[in-house]
Amino acid sequence: MTFRNLSDPSEERASRAMSDIVETRDPRERFGRAGLYPADLDPTEDSSVGRLLPGARRSRERQLSRVVALGGGSGLPVVLRGLRRHLPPECRITAVVTAADDGGSSGVLREQYGVLPPGDIRNCLIALARVAPEVLAALQYRFDGGSGAAHPVGNLLLTALDMVAADEVTAIRLAASLLGVRDVVLPATTTRVHLVAKLGDGRQVRGESQIPRSGAPIASLRIDPPDACPAPGVLEALRTADAVILGPGSLYTSILATLVVPGMVEAVAAAPGARILVCNLMTEPGETDGHGVAAHLDALAAHGLPRHTFDYVVVNTGPVPMKVRARYSAEGAEPVRVDFAPSAGPPLVVADDLIDPGPVVRHAADKLGPLLCTLAAGHSPRERGGDGDTGA
Repeated sequence: MTFRNLSDPSEERASRAMSDIVETRDPRERFGRAGLYPADLDPTEDSSVGRLLPGARRSRERQLSRVVALGGGSGLPVVLRGLRRHLPPECRITAVVTAADDGGSSGVLREQYGVLPPGDIRNCLIALARVAPEVLAALQYRFDGGSGAAHPVGNLLLTALDMVAADEVTAIRLAASLLGVRDVVLPATTTRVHLVAKLGDGRQVRGESQIPRSGAPIASLRIDPPDACPAPGVLEALRTADAVILGPGSLYTSILATLVVPGMVEAVAAAPGARILVCNLMTEPGETDGHGVAAHLDALAAHGLPRHTFDYVVVNTGPVPMKVRARYSAEGAEPVRVDFAPSAGPPLVVADDLIDPGPVVRHAADKLGPLLCTLAAGHSPRERGGDGDTGA
């Protein structure tokens, strides 16, 4: 494992401005629990290449007991799957899931029955489930509800439980017990909220499904009603977390959709454990057109999480196959540029090949999971309130 400047020829301009980037070179090291710290650099080494000092890994390593991951979409389940496979069984994972989805099956069910949108919750439960593969496949099976949306069985199950249980959190807990989930899945809020985006041209767009179709850059995001509060258990999970992981996922409609719930930004900033941002692999048309890593960080800063809030920013160095890249390009997406120039302080940029081979560009759970465990286990917990400033 080495610390060096990024040397990808395709990012030559960005590499001249970057330093202190961690790259895991030996694939076997991803499956250990080595600490990754600027303080572990041997000062006698060349400034662009360092090594971990003897004993640093063992001295920094600690047992994890609580990890929180926030977001939604297809990114959060990958993180959960990777964590669950590589964390010790006694470590509890808490997934905090956006509750603002209003499209597809989730949108239809929330409108018809007044329930929380179940789709993202379903996918997180499936990622953590301990049941036969056939059961998981059945939960993803879609029935035509006659309303224009084909409803996955898991969405219908969560909707039914939401309607008969004492509250939404209890409904999710009941579904988790049916699937053998020993971890916790929580909505960011139990209030029925909608996202409202202010665009660069001054317009406002309401609704998670409408925001990417606005045709203009997003300036800021908020929720309606503005007095929504985090779901029971969310703030406590963040207060005691050994690590808080944001992303990957749609920057505005998944990640920031959880953070704009009042109280969430402050809780993330005050979390005592490692705060890790997993940057997306590709830009997303309508949300992050042309965005590099720096623009993702700027958007988070604009909503109350400045760059120094994060201890680590995880970026991908693996190549996207040309045929796959061409298909995404035709849809307006491109790989996220690693254009972030680290400062003397946090965050530390951690680079590795994290792509799952296949026709869909996504993180590989068995690459990302061990790396996140390494970062979380090696990070020394901070005192509560010691560096939770959310100012710009």
